Amino acid sequence: MNTEHTERHHSAIHAATAVDRSNPRAPRRGIAKDIVSSGRRLRTRIGVIAAACIGLTALLINFE
Repeated sequence: MNTEHTERHHSAIHAATAVDRSNPRAPRRGIAKDIVSSGRRLRTRIGVIAAACIGLTALLINFE
């Protein structure tokens, strides 16, 4: 019985190791990054607005 590894013909480039052939000078389209950054900005704005509302409410209650 022959126990040596027999060579099988595989494709030279697998999907996981494919070379990126896109134009490096083209603008990057980071759609996911844009969504995440806009979500962060929205959360920051909501936090600031909520803090301002709570602060104004506390001042109104304090001065009544």
